[in-house]
Amino acid sequence: MSSLKPSAVKFIKLGYGGEWEAQCLSSGTLRFGYHETPDDLCVRGDWEAVRELWIGLRNGNGGTATRDTDQIRAFYTTGPDSVFITFSGGYLYWCQPVGQVEVLDDGSRLRRTLCGWHNRSLAGVPLTMDRLSGHLLKVQGFRGTICNVDARDYLVRKINDEPLPEVSAAIAAEAAHKLAIVDLCRLLTWQDFELLVDLLFSTSGWRRTGAVGRTQKTVDLELELPTTGEKAFVQVKSDATVASLSEYVEQFGSSAAYARMFFVWHTGALPEHTAIEGVTLLGPTRLAQLILDSGLSRWLREKVS
Repeated sequence: MSSLKPSAVKFIKLGYGGEWEAQCLSSGTLRFGYHETPDDLCVRGDWEAVRELWIGLRNGNGGTATRDTDQIRAFYTTGPDSVFITFSGGYLYWCQPVGQVEVLDDGSRLRRTLCGWHNRSLAGVPLTMDRLSGHLLKVQGFRGTICNVDARDYLVRKINDEPLPEVSAAIAAEAAHKLAIVDLCRLLTWQDFELLVDLLFSTSGWRRTGAVGRTQKTVDLELELPTTGEKAFVQVKSDATVASLSEYVEQFGSSAAYARMFFVWHTGALPEHTAIEGVTLLGPTRLAQLILDSGLSRWLREKVS
């Protein structure tokens, strides 16, 4: 699907308390109440007559009747060049309405959608609510059924996988920072590099049970995860090769003392994403990310300065 450029973006509640959510999301449809509204008036586009009807139903409250009419009109007239969104099960869902409104036996209204509802971006990224801006999420507090989405540009960017310029700048800055972190790691002595690795694991919940550095022939660091009792050992290499990794993997495989092995290095052409059962590889790229996430980049800078 090409990038979306919707003419309008609207939020819709699928039934009172979400009673129609599951059915609509699974069937790729939109459902709407306002049962008392004559369908023929809406099809003709006689919105003033619809408003007059709702003024009566709202006991003469013209402002509320106008809002009712706007929502009914939006459901009937919003086309496939627009987007409807809703929220369910921790996800944002979006769709494009198509076709004519159908009146169901209970008086509620139904519309079809183009390719159903989606809870992922065009590139397949899940649109989970925990990763969405509060500016968008606040639309859930709307007391009616259909309204315009104020954070329209933000939403369209999320669906199209287009980061804000500020986000792109932050990503570029982080990438440069990680490259600098790797360069700083290469300035450490092997003792300080092992200490850094020890600090990394301690910040992630692992507890050291053996001394740092040459406690055994093949072990630089012995660890235990207190929450599970899992035991692991870490082999730290400044400059790693495929041959050195193979040697330690073989020794790990012959030992029953540890459930996992970590192999950590900052220099060398060893592929970081090689899959080895029970072994986690932490090379320059992953190592730099861990240092950044754990807040140890300042420690690293001060250690080598």
